Amino acid sequence: MGAVVEQMQQTYELQTSGYYSRLHLVEDYLLQEKELSLETEGTSIFFEAWEKESESTLLFLQENGKAITADGTKIRMDIPSKLLLDLRNGRNIAKLVAWNHEEIQNGAYLVAIPCQPYRVDGETYTAVGTVYNHAKLDSMLKLKGYHGNAYLFLLDNEGNITYTNQSKDVLFRNYSLLKHLRKNQAITEGEVETLQKRLVAREQGVELLGGKTPYYLGYCPIESNHSVLICIVAKNVVDNTLTEYQKAVSFTTMFMVGFIILLFAGLFYSVSRLSIADQKAKYEKRNNELQIQAMKELEASNQNLKEAKNIATEALQTAENANKAKTDFLSNVSHDIRTPMNAIVGITTLIRHNAGDKVKVLEYVDKIDISAQHLLGIINNVLDMSKIEAGKTAFQYTDFSISDLLQDLNAIFHPQVEEKNQTLTITKEKIRHEWVNGDQVHLMQIFSNLLSNAVKYTQEGGAIHFVAEECETTSTVYARYRFFVRDNGMGMSDAFKDTIFDAFTRAENSVTNKIQGTGLGMAITRNLVEAMGGTISVESEPGQGSCFEVLIDLKIAKERPAFLSSKEEETPNGTILEGMHFLCAEDNELNAEILTELLKIKGAECTICENGEKVVKTFEQSVPGTYDMILMDVQMPVMNGYDAARAIRRSLHKQAGTIPIIAMTANAFSEDIRHSLTAGMNAHIAKPVDMKLLITMINELKETYERL
Repeated sequence: MGAVVEQMQQTYELQTSGYYSRLHLVEDYLLQEKELSLETEGTSIFFEAWEKESESTLLFLQENGKAITADGTKIRMDIPSKLLLDLRNGRNIAKLVAWNHEEIQNGAYLVAIPCQPYRVDGETYTAVGTVYNHAKLDSMLKLKGYHGNAYLFLLDNEGNITYTNQSKDVLFRNYSLLKHLRKNQAITEGEVETLQKRLVAREQGVELLGGKTPYYLGYCPIESNHSVLICIVAKNVVDNTLTEYQKAVSFTTMFMVGFIILLFAGLFYSVSRLSIADQKAKYEKRNNELQIQAMKELEASNQNLKEAKNIATEALQTAENANKAKTDFLSNVSHDIRTPMNAIVGITTLIRHNAGDKVKVLEYVDKIDISAQHLLGIINNVLDMSKIEAGKTAFQYTDFSISDLLQDLNAIFHPQVEEKNQTLTITKEKIRHEWVNGDQVHLMQIFSNLLSNAVKYTQEGGAIHFVAEECETTSTVYARYRFFVRDNGMGMSDAFKDTIFDAFTRAENSVTNKIQGTGLGMAITRNLVEAMGGTISVESEPGQGSCFEVLIDLKIAKERPAFLSSKEEETPNGTILEGMHFLCAEDNELNAEILTELLKIKGAECTICENGEKVVKTFEQSVPGTYDMILMDVQMPVMNGYDAARAIRRSLHKQAGTIPIIAMTANAFSEDIRHSLTAGMNAHIAKPVDMKLLITMINELKETYERL
């Protein structure tokens, strides 16, 4: 019976592998096209030919299980959440599903593979699948040897049935086979436990179970979609089949013996009539043929060995390169982190030595602050780079104005430019579509990195130009934009231009060595640009300056009225905090003490709570007006900051919907900011806290609520 199960497993693997291979062809086509429309003639012809060739229906699947066919019909199938999770984790799936579409009316078999996100008619999909009549699978897996008395099942990795040849028993679908057998007292608890362990270990075998009503249960893993094939046959059926087989073997053996005897008799008679010369000639001819064949096989073996050696050499070189890259990465990170840390430790020693000299102490504190900010920048860049390389960067696409983007960049870099007596000119050219849809946060990060480098590597009194230009294109959905960042600074050599976008790469000369940097900014910038479907290039000459060009397509958004806004350039002073009372969530005692003293210096009071649950209780028990704002940490014991913010917004307190809540946490990525805002908070500031930035944020929130 084990051989029968293995044969069924090989048959099923062959069938599903064929469908998976065809689906990978579709995946390649989808990823090449990026944005598809089912109404396009070329696309519809390709999908119709594919369905005709595979005799199945093609599906495009979303993460939530929603699907659409190649002809545009939207379909919602009952796919278990476990199988959807398998798709998100990069596993193939196969499942018997309810299906009423076209000629298939009684159910079908779904085969699907995960793939990189693609877009069809403006919707994002993460998997592609095909559905074919399950009768084809029934016919393919039909067992003839047991006269129709064999029960076949396909189980997922949790033991639930995804296919059975027992079509009359609907309870088997999406149902645990072992639980069903246990319920019908066809298996003991101990046998269930033993069998589950073997199935989890992906073993293959046959078990005799059932006690008074014995039956054989054969099992074999299916590697293509991480499932298990189960075959159940009653013992008496197997015994009868074996008896019939033994009889057939005995008869066949007797027939073959008689046939062989006759064959040898005829052969002896024929050979006896051949002359010795003919026999020798044939022998020599056959011997030559065998020698030629042996030589060919030897040459083929040598060629295979040579190819295997080359593959092993390439694998060794790849491994050595990866190990060297890891070593270089750790060395660079260690060097860049130790540099500001060395300054902090050394200056701390100087402070202790000159504790009585207030002027020197203040000077040392300023230097510690500069080194700490540099260290924070290194950490943020390393985290950004690791997320990009791991493919975990989350993009949030929203509508925004090109003018607002340029205005924000001007507000950020205006103080830095003035400090070095430089000029920053930001202009727009040929902008026909002011409003677009894209990831504004990551675009700001890209242009901030380019402008920051331009400021750092341009001498005092230099000029920096930022140009946003819309290019000509035939698309009515996407607009193409070209952004230039040009300066007349120190420039770079041709050799360095080839490596500027590599991680931990910096130009080495007497001037650049005095400028702090990690060498990660340009690597992060290039990866973000390419992840958003754009390109970046650079032109530069030593002593003549540099020009970076970013070319990217952005989806055209609905135009909105233009509102002129003037942003306050003056940073509010700390007096706006005088008399304010803050409710603060902070589980770290040292951080709580620092925050209390910083607010106290600015004339404000605060109440510290060590977890989110205590913050909620303190707020609900307070008299309206007791607290002006809430400063909320996120990662805390008992209740985190997100849940605490939601609980405050849901409470019956008079200020529940109006009191400003600022997330103040070490979670500093763009998705962390979105989580804070989604939870009901009004703003987000990353730790370590910059008091100037905090005061500015508090001032903006106060002005907003005063206008309301």
